[in-house]
Amino acid sequence: MGYKRHSFAFVDGSYNAETHTYGWGGFLIDKFGHKHILQGSGKKVTLSKMRNVAGEILGASDAIQTALKLGMKELTIYYDYEGIEKWITGKWCARKKETKQYVTLAESAIKNGLKLYFKHVKAHSGIPFNEEADMLAKKSVGLG
Repeated sequence: MGYKRHSFAFVDGSYNAETHTYGWGGFLIDKFGHKHILQGSGKKVTLSKMRNVAGEILGASDAIQTALKLGMKELTIYYDYEGIEKWITGKWCARKKETKQYVTLAESAIKNGLKLYFKHVKAHSGIPFNEEADMLAKKSVGLG
């Protein structure tokens, strides 16, 4: 798949219905091969209503913010939820506050010189990096 050509991230989201917790997991590999874990969770009501999609958005946002902090110039985000790319490309209209914030973050990063690329991978298809992101997302909400 050409993962090592430049910096890349795998992101995924998860949701624990028992605790109403959304979360994300994944990692970013910089051009030097250093791995940066991306993981977190929350229980804000507006985001909890979005279930795992909240985690998907926050995982991609975490990858973008990490890339900016590291001074990266380009990043490919591998994802399994199509909104991660479609909100940024305008194929989907960001209507909710949270999706609009995600688009604003990505647009700002692009304006500041970060080239973003997106690559869809099929969920639960045995792709090791995607399975790792899924596992980290599940752990972030207490399911792993």
